[in-house]
Amino acid sequence: MELEGKVVVVTGAARRVGRAIAKELGQAGASVVVHYHRSSEEATKVVATLPRSVAVQADLSDLEGCRVLIDAVRSRHRKLDILVNSAARYSRSPFAYEKDETWQELFALNLMAPARLIRMALPLGLSSVINIVDVAAEKPWKHHAAYAATKAGLLQLTKNLALELAPAVRVNAVAPGTVVFPEDFSPSERAAVVERIPLGRIGAPTDVARAVRYLSQEEFLTGTVISVDGGAGLK
Repeated sequence: MELEGKVVVVTGAARRVGRAIAKELGQAGASVVVHYHRSSEEATKVVATLPRSVAVQADLSDLEGCRVLIDAVRSRHRKLDILVNSAARYSRSPFAYEKDETWQELFALNLMAPARLIRMALPLGLSSVINIVDVAAEKPWKHHAAYAATKAGLLQLTKNLALELAPAVRVNAVAPGTVVFPEDFSPSERAAVVERIPLGRIGAPTDVARAVRYLSQEEFLTGTVISVDGGAGLK
């Protein structure tokens, strides 16, 4: 499937992985809706680099915010071809000290928002969904119980909807390994991460973006999860 003339929403598209995805799809010819929550300046910079793009602010952690985003797409384009659910909140904390509020906030953004957006986008002619999950969706990480649980839920949602929404909608996922270090990782923690990667280095957001582009264009894939982790999942 060619992306020229397609309307794409990328959530969390102002920074990091989401930004790389928005640029990859926009440069391939898609009209990209660049969603952001607080990163207004960064979103404006992304839009400035892409023709046919627009930035939309919305807090996707509640139902009304999801409606704001989909209504903006409907008003501007009257259709939505591809939805990339990239917006997420990350948390690292010992399970015994993680508060209920943290669990609720992570589930609201990382799992409920994608489910709501997919449901709301169906009447707009949605044909492809790519969910950004994580290698943590399938492999346990110490001190990441809440975050990993949300990504595991998103992975299972991907597979369920691939079955339920076929053949009209293809639903796939990309599971990045480490492509950007968390800001609070120490040099020793970063070195330990690299040590566990067979290819001997971390990836880059553009690696994830190219996988998303492939899934958005390949029309005989659904329920597929592409790991972009340098082989880390093999260990």
